[in-house]
Amino acid sequence: MLNEKIITIEEGRDAGKAFAVKEMPASKLEKWSARALLALFNGQVPAEILNVSRVSNSAALVQSALSGLGSLNWATVEPLYDELLTCVARVPDPTSPGTRVQLNAANVDAHVQDMGTLLRLRAAVLEVCFDFFGRDGGLYSRIREAVAPRSSGTTRPSRPA
Repeated sequence: MLNEKIITIEEGRDAGKAFAVKEMPASKLEKWSARALLALFNGQVPAEILNVSRVSNSAALVQSALSGLGSLNWATVEPLYDELLTCVARVPDPTSPGTRVQLNAANVDAHVQDMGTLLRLRAAVLEVCFDFFGRDGGLYSRIREAVAPRSSGTTRPSRPA
């Protein structure tokens, strides 16, 4: 059974709206992932990432994603980005979660008003689809570590007065 979760937006112009986020089937996710990685590197994985992958696949994935972002071509990325919407459905009445409106690039603006909601929904799709990496000690913790602000050593965190 595919993973699914209901997200209710709590703030902004979409406050109170509910959305169902469902995992992609394995074969579709595998193809989507392969296309995303090929887009990230124009078909070539850099040697330094191949070396890191010998030690840790999840670290290599994080490093490759961060290093390849600058070379992305929007024409290649847009279909991948829009495909994430196929995993999201609007739930107009949360008391009747079986009634849904499938989102797609053509109808998303009729259901979502805030860009923040779109970002949250797309992130939720990735989270549901890639939950097999695990949260503790897996990909999620490595991503959090990679994007966390680092101390330069010249300043100290402020202490509450």
